[in-house]
Amino acid sequence: MAKNYNEEYYLILKDFNDYTLYPMALEKSADRDFEFERLTWGQEPLFFENSYKQEDIKRNIKRPIPTVMLNMVTPIISSRIRERLKFFNFVGMQLYPAVYIDDGGNYHEDYWCMNFWQELDCWDREKSKTEKATKEELADPYFMSRIDVYKYHLDSEVLDKIPEEERLIFKQAGGLKYVFVHQKIADIFFEEKATGVNLVKVSDFEEGMQF
Repeated sequence: MAKNYNEEYYLILKDFNDYTLYPMALEKSADRDFEFERLTWGQEPLFFENSYKQEDIKRNIKRPIPTVMLNMVTPIISSRIRERLKFFNFVGMQLYPAVYIDDGGNYHEDYWCMNFWQELDCWDREKSKTEKATKEELADPYFMSRIDVYKYHLDSEVLDKIPEEERLIFKQAGGLKYVFVHQKIADIFFEEKATGVNLVKVSDFEEGMQF
C-alpha cells in the first residue's frame, strides 16, 4: 500500500494580514541568484529590505519583523530557528547568513536564508489538480515544470526511493516552486511559534486558500 505523504508534509506559506512584511533582496543580493544558485560560504550575507518601504514611511506604517520572512517562496529564518535546524544534513539547500534592514536603517543580522540549488520533482501528475493541458503538454518536461498546480498530491513512488533524512526540506519542481517540509521540521516551526508564516499540510492545501 502506497504511503500517504500528503499527511507528512507541509507547504511554507506567507501569513497574509494587513501588516504582512514583504522582504525584497537588495540588488547586489538579487544578482547572486540565491533562489537557484549555490552561494559560496564566507562571502557577504544576503541583504533584504521592506519592498513597501517608501510607501510605509509616507503612511507611517510599521510592519512587525517576524521570525520567518518569505522572499517570494524562499524562507528567511531567525537564528533561533536556525539553531534547531543546523543539525540536519539537508540536500540541495544550505542556511546562508542574511541581514534584514528595517525602514529606519537598522541592521538585523540574526537571519538565515534557505539557499536552494536543487529542486525535487515529486508531485503526482495524475492525482494533483492542475490547469487543463493536452496530453502532449503533459508529456513535455519543460511544460510540466511550469504548469499551474492548484492542489498537490505527492508521489509515493518518488519519495519512497529517497531516505527520509534527505527529503526533510525541499523545493518543489513545478507550480510556484513552494518549499515543502517534513513533519519533523514543521514541528520545530510550531514549537518555536514561528511568526510570519503559515504551515499548511499538503492534504489541506489548495492554491488561493492562503489569501
